[in-house]
Amino acid sequence: MKVIVTTRHIQDQLKLENLKRYVLKKTKRIERYIRADREPSELRFILTVEKFRNTAELIINSGNFKATASVQSEDMHSAIDRAIETIIKQLKKQTDRKIRTKRRESLKTKPRIKASKLSKNKNFDTLMFEKLPKKPMSMEEALLQLKVSELGFIAFTNSETEAMNVLYKGKGGKIGLIEP
Repeated sequence: MKVIVTTRHIQDQLKLENLKRYVLKKTKRIERYIRADREPSELRFILTVEKFRNTAELIINSGNFKATASVQSEDMHSAIDRAIETIIKQLKKQTDRKIRTKRRESLKTKPRIKASKLSKNKNFDTLMFEKLPKKPMSMEEALLQLKVSELGFIAFTNSETEAMNVLYKGKGGKIGLIEP
């Protein structure tokens, strides 16, 4: 990660070096949340002193993530700390959002099939549950799915009538339709 420290209106060289060391020490907290090895990232600090106001502005640019935080305080160290805290909050929020969307996508794409033993009814050894696709299909799409499918039937929501229908392969290669 590339760290750039820019100072404005700070005349004391000793204070300037101390602030740069402090900033570099504090950037390790931000590195935990950024994948600097995978994405090129840049962290820019702009430290400004105007009379009694100390302003710490933090600009982060890492891959798709771009954020800024600007904090004013009477003490430069506290301004830097608060700017880093706001950036960390933004990073956490973004990573949580990415995790939630990935989890939602994985739940949508994988069909959920559960098997459970039936202890009461001895006619069945195992009962299989399968979720149907939520997208309604036309009759032609359902026929194509039935031909491709290994099962002898397909249950679907008809896009024209919006009712539950079942297409099945009958004896002699005939195709039957069950609708409510």
